[in-house]
Amino acid sequence: MENGLVTADGTKVLTVEEYDRFVQAVPNKFRPIFEMNVITGMRYIELQRLYKNPGWYFQDRNQIILPKEAQKKVKQKAPKRTIDKLPSTFPYLFKAFSEGRRPPDRTSWWDNLSRWSEKAGISPKVSPKTPRKTIESWMLKAGIPEIEIYSRQGHDPITSLRHYQSLSFTDYEMRDTVVPNNPSSEL
Repeated sequence: MENGLVTADGTKVLTVEEYDRFVQAVPNKFRPIFEMNVITGMRYIELQRLYKNPGWYFQDRNQIILPKEAQKKVKQKAPKRTIDKLPSTFPYLFKAFSEGRRPPDRTSWWDNLSRWSEKAGISPKVSPKTPRKTIESWMLKAGIPEIEIYSRQGHDPITSLRHYQSLSFTDYEMRDTVVPNNPSSEL
């Protein structure tokens, strides 16, 4: 069932209901990888680098600080990027992620996501960009100030406008969208 939550570049954005269905289709050994990807909103390559560099996560501050070498993006200008607004349960997920299976290469991950999408009945299929675009969209729709989303994700305001702000969640889809540390969201 296609619901129209697709960014301008064709990336599928999950509703909460679709997310729940998709996670159930993901084998347990891969769930920490997918859930980390969604919660952090990191690019998949950054997630792979985080796995090799767990010291980038600072549990006492519940933050991930990505140095320039973690990002390696052509247009990257910032010397580091801080990923915060992480849920209080994040240390448990990080432990499962860092002690679990290594994130597969991008091609294998793409194939896995495609297979799990079909199993969960999600169309268009989930892609490696879906977790990042999903959390960005959820944060925006939940009322997180745009500047916090831009800096967390390493975007400029133009990129955000072009990709996410045109998405239209229904009231029903929004009722379950909960983003940590947002006073307007239920916890």
